[in-house]
Parts: sequence; structure tokens; C-alpha cells
Amino acid sequence: SPAKDIHDVRARIYAVYLLTRQGTVTTGYLATLRETLDKKYPQVWQKDSIAAFLAATYKLMKDDKQANTLMEAPFELLKKRGDPFRFERYYDPLIRDAQVLYLASRHFPERVRKLPVEALAPMVKMIQDGSFNTHSAAYVVLALDAYASSIDSKVAGKLSITEITVDGKAQALPLPENLIPRVPFSAAAAKLKFANDASMVTFYAMTESGFDKTPPTTEVKSGMEVVREYVDLQGNPLKTVKVGEEVVVKLSFRALNRQFIPNVALVDLLPGGFEPVLQPIDTPTVDPAPGSKKKAFVNRLGNVGGWAVDYADIREDRVVLYGTVSGSTSEYRYRIRATNTGTFVVPPAYAESLYERDIQARSLPASITVERASK
Repeated sequence: SPAKDIHDVRARIYAVYLLTRQGTVTTGYLATLRETLDKKYPQVWQKDSIAAFLAATYKLMKDDKQANTLMEAPFELLKKRGDPFRFERYYDPLIRDAQVLYLASRHFPERVRKLPVEALAPMVKMIQDGSFNTHSAAYVVLALDAYASSIDSKVAGKLSITEITVDGKAQALPLPENLIPRVPFSAAAAKLKFANDASMVTFYAMTESGFDKTPPTTEVKSGMEVVREYVDLQGNPLKTVKVGEEVVVKLSFRALNRQFIPNVALVDLLPGGFEPVLQPIDTPTVDPAPGSKKKAFVNRLGNVGGWAVDYADIREDRVVLYGTVSGSTSEYRYRIRATNTGTFVVPPAYAESLYERDIQARSLPASITVERASK
């Protein structure tokens, strides 16, 4: 089918590249795509990863002249710094650079060997800034692995890491002999000292995992905001309920300074001592067997405030909603039931764009008390 926009063209040339790698003759596909690109996008496609996929495809087909010409512009972009981050249709500067580096490393290794290591700095900077997602991270892993395979990687024994405690005691951490060694350090470490005796530039990353010991005390409004309220069945705010009673959870959210934000995940953790309410409905969520009157059980999730959820994942301890958030305030409501007595912390509700990680929101935490039911 004809490509509707340049993102469709990129998906098609990606498919043509894969077909060519599998041995399919794709000359006709290439001619059609080149005609579309030259006619509709003559000023932009040469600097897109589209050009790199075309170049790699022509390289596979032994047309070295066209391949080398097409790889010039996207390869030069690897050395360019400061591209503003903008994600659209599974494409952004990091994905572009990672795709180009991967294709160049795999099909044009002679170019990559002359690539200054500083050219990797823009990719690393975007990772440092958090401007990555699972999609771009996968491409970066592919790209760096292909890059490492095309250069001299005999650096075993050149790197070292030393753990230094508060009292100044130093202990060397043994590193495995590979290109990307990984080693844990103790909680007693106050500093880590990195050393590199090789001529190659070294990058490092540190990961810390766990849970907050105390709930956050402030809201987060980074391109989006979310507010969560607990109300009774009449809509009145509440702080205390009895065992067995139901609570309506009201989530309000909107995009800030944007008309809409696609692909948002909204996570609402339930407090301890509560469970989501399920109820049978007459309209099944799946087609029942012929003649069957079996009802499907779903959560009482409503389309309140005009927000149409793309998918709702109802778990024992949380509700996860996926959809597009607009600039006008939308609401979403569901019910939970108190099952145990006590005073419980209500964790903040959290929302984040799946592909633009700097767009996120967090509500304030709260508390709720569950009392024994009246006899």
C-alpha cells in the first residue's frame, strides 16, 4: 500500500532492508520508494535513517557507489551535537543515531574505524539526560555491540574500579574480562574510583534499585499533572471507611502546554487493606459460546470526563491505565473495597509518557483509616 507519510516510508525501507538480508531481490521495492522520497520529501530524507537503510540495502546488493553516496549525510549527523529531542512515531534523534551507527558498523566498517570517539557523545548525552525509552535503548544496544565488533576491542585488563569507604579504606573490585564488565559494590562505599590504562575512551553507568523508605512529599508536574481523590458513592471526600465499604477512586489528569500526549501510562497503587471491585456485566468482554449466558467480570472502570482508555490492567495491588492525555482535564473513576482495619498510606498516583520520559506527573500521597464494621 502507498506510504501516507515519511514514517510509513521509514517502516517500508526497514522491511526492504530485512528482506534483502534474507536473500530476496528487492530492486522493484527500492525503485518505488526512491520515487516516493524524491517526489514528496526531497529535502529531508537524505539526513534521515531512511538514507542509511537504503545505503545498507544497496551495499547488500553490491551497488557500492550508490551505497557510499547515500551513507554520507546520515553518517555525518553522528558527529552533530545538540539536536533537540522530539519523539514521533517511534523515531527520535537517539533512534536515528543508533540505527545509523548499527548499519554503518555492520556494512561500512571502514567508515566506523575512522569515526572519532567524540561522535558517540551525543548518544551518551541523551542517555545521561534520560531522553531514552525501551525502543531507543534496544537500538543503542544493537549499535554499540556492532560498533564494538568492528573496532579493536582488546581492552581486557585495562580497566579498574576501586571502592572507597568513608574512613578512606580502598578495595579493588574484580572485573570480568570483557568489553562491558559489570560488578556490584557494597552499600558501605562512599566513592568509586575508575581507572583506564587503554587509549580508548571509557563510559560508565551506575544503577541503584529499591523502594523509597518514605513517601514523596511533593507533586511532580513535568508536562502533565495528575490528581487523585478518594470519595464515597455520593461524591463526598472521605478519610475513614469501614471494612466492607467501597471507595470511589477519582483520577483527574491533563497535559500541560500541549494539546495531547499519546502513549501515557497511569499507575495508581492501592493502599494496603484494599482490593479492586469486580462486578458482572451483561455485555461480555469476549464473545461467549453460542447460547451461553455467562457474564464477564470486569472492574467498574468508567469513561468519566470524556477519557477513552486504550487499555486497563487491573491487578491485585494497582490499576494501570494506558491512553492519550489531552490538554483539557479528564477523569477516570473506579472502585476499591476495604478488607482490613488500620491506617494505611495511600501512595501517590503516577503518570508517564511511555516514549518521552521527561513527561511525567505524580500526585500527593495521602492516608486512609479503615475501621471495624458496625455490628
